[in-house]
Parts: sequence; structure tokens; C-alpha cells
Amino acid sequence: MPGIAVIGAQWGDEGKGKIVDVLGPQAHFVVRYQGGANAGHTIVQSGRTFKLNLFPSGVLRDGVTSVLGDGMVIDPWKFREELSMVQAAGLNPRLLVSERAHLVLPHHKFVDGKGDFVGTTGKGIGPAYADRARRIGVRAGDLLDPDTLRERLQRLIEAKPNSTAGVGWTSVDRAFADMAEARETLRPFIADTGAMLRQALADGRNVLFEGAQATGLDLNYGTYPFVTSSHPTIGGVLVGAGVSHKHIHRVYGVVKAFTSRVGHGPFRTQVGGELEQRLRGDGSQPWDEFGTTTGRPRRVGWFDAPQVRYAVDVNGLDGLAMNKLDVLAGIDPVRIATGEDAGGNVVFEDLPGWADPRGAHTRAELPFEARGYIERIEALVGCPIVLIGTSQAREDTIGQVSWTD
Repeated sequence: MPGIAVIGAQWGDEGKGKIVDVLGPQAHFVVRYQGGANAGHTIVQSGRTFKLNLFPSGVLRDGVTSVLGDGMVIDPWKFREELSMVQAAGLNPRLLVSERAHLVLPHHKFVDGKGDFVGTTGKGIGPAYADRARRIGVRAGDLLDPDTLRERLQRLIEAKPNSTAGVGWTSVDRAFADMAEARETLRPFIADTGAMLRQALADGRNVLFEGAQATGLDLNYGTYPFVTSSHPTIGGVLVGAGVSHKHIHRVYGVVKAFTSRVGHGPFRTQVGGELEQRLRGDGSQPWDEFGTTTGRPRRVGWFDAPQVRYAVDVNGLDGLAMNKLDVLAGIDPVRIATGEDAGGNVVFEDLPGWADPRGAHTRAELPFEARGYIERIEALVGCPIVLIGTSQAREDTIGQVSWTD
């Protein structure tokens, strides 16, 4: 049962794409199981930078089948744009789209973000999930049969309340005509991906499940109402990929060596001033702390151990991957939030800073102080750190993960 899930253990943007890319050579399938184009994965590969929103990171690996799973909401026009981007880079990815995945349609993007207090990306994700819950959504599989598609569009247009008129969808003929490009784009990729993945796992194939966003943004288990519209946690894998819990062999969480958050919502370790600029970067590099999807500057702060301990418990994490250890180099002291006092104030623990860790190939080669920081976090969150990223480059990753242990 060689299925591995990679889940964000903070508020997203932890570098899950890099970790999935590192694990990619051993994977036969890489599966996105929730979210849509509100996600953003920045991957640096052989000097090239790829910014992916919809596609799993497996598209950058030869021989890997990348799956957009049942639990996703897919913008067909963004799909076309992203496919053109990777093809222009000389890649020819194997892609499959679940027939059960719902579509992000023009009216979803038209209404998204209006009067928003959450700080969403405005990509139509929440409204698309809302239509799914109202049973008036359009699924990818509906594109395969014109009569079915017309029926779904008619039901959508007649639903009250609705916003389709805001994009000119006042008749099913107009809506059907506007869907022509979406049908042309997605039809070659649509399949019963759940059945395919269950068979692949039964046959002993390696399947990597890639979450978008993170535990702190889960619709149920995150900092509601400042959350996303889907379930990035481990339960989302089961309903978003169509596999059994028995198929999940290992669950790994991804964290930064510090913490970041985009959008609104609580953030008790947030910092400002010069330190904020130091952690965030100035935006000149693709891995600086600016949203991959929106370009918005992220809020940044110290590592919050109780937050990650919560993610460990909720997801049953077997190990953590820590990225951006190099960003903290030269800062002294570094701080870890360890809890709150009786008055609700955050309690911090200060540790000595360290020199640049880049170039280390094993944990033993890291600066002594960096090793102490990692070991202290492991003790506080109750989970081993099995992968350590010392830069954005794929090769600057310490540790390994086995599909069989």
C-alpha cells in the first residue's frame, strides 16, 4: 500500500511543491486532492522557476502521471494556460482530470472576493465549492456529453439565488457556447481517476498525494472563518482522491523554519519592521514571501510549535519536512513560540542563531546551533524532522524518505 501524503502543517506556502518534487523520482502518480487555482507552488529546477497553481508538482517529472482529483475545483481556462506554460518549457506531462472534479466557471470568479473579509485569492474557489454543496455545480465529466452539460447548465442558470447573469449567462445556449473552449481543453484528460488510483495502489504502484493550502486553513480544523473552502488535512485525501485509508502508507507534514500567512486571520507570532523584511525578502526572488497566485506580501513570524503540534495530531503525521532553514541564518537569537501564559500572551523560547547552512549534505554537517533548533522543535511538536531544505534548489535537501519502511 505505497501511498504517501504530503500536507501543509502551517498556513500554506511551506514549500510542499519542493518536497513533492524531491519525492517525485520514486512516484508513479502525483495527485492533487483538493483546492484549485488558489494554490501556488514555486519550484526551482535546473535553474528554471515554475509557478504552478492547478497542476501537481509531478508534471515536472518524466514518467509520472499527474492527477487532478475528485475533490478539486478546476478552472478550465487556467488549466489551458498552465498546460501551455509547461509545454513551452519543453515538458509533455501525463495529466488526468477526475470526472468528478467540479469546474470553476466565469460567474464564480465574478462574485468571488466581493465584500470579502477572509482575504481570498478571488479565483472563484469558494463560490465553486458552494455550488457543489447546493448540487448545482458542473463537473468535468459533464463535458463529455453535450446533453448532460446542457442539463447541468440549465439547472445552474435557473437556480435562485445565482450570479450567472453577471457574466451574460442568461440562457443555456449562451452558457453552452461559452463552454466550448473548456470542453475542447479538458475532454482529452478526463477519466475515472479514483478507480484508476485504487487499482494502481492495489498493484503496488507508488502514489503521492499532494495537498494545497494547509492544516491551519482547513474548513473544519483551521482558524475558521479565516480558512479555505476545502479540506487540506488527511481526511481530504480520502474524499478528494477516492482511495481508502488503508492506501495511505505514510503522512508527512511540511513546515518552514519560521511561519508565514497570506490573507487575514489570527497570527500570534507575527513580526514587523526590519525582521519582517528579512524573513519576507524584497520580492526579487521567486521564493521570497509573496503569494505565488496573487503576488500579495505574506505576513511572517517565528515558528509556532503548538500550531505544528496540532497539525501533527490532526493528521497523524509520521514526519516533517522543514524548508528555508537558510532564511534564519545570521539572526540571533531565533525564537520558538512554545505556548501561552495565563493571560493569553505568547511564550517564546530563545535559541542561538547559526551561520549559513547551505552546502551541508547531512544533518551532522549543519551548524551546531541549527541542529539544536531542529532538535528542539522535534521535541516540542512530537514528530521527527526527516527532510531539511537549506535553499530552494532541489539538490539542497538533507534526508530521505522511503516508500517501503
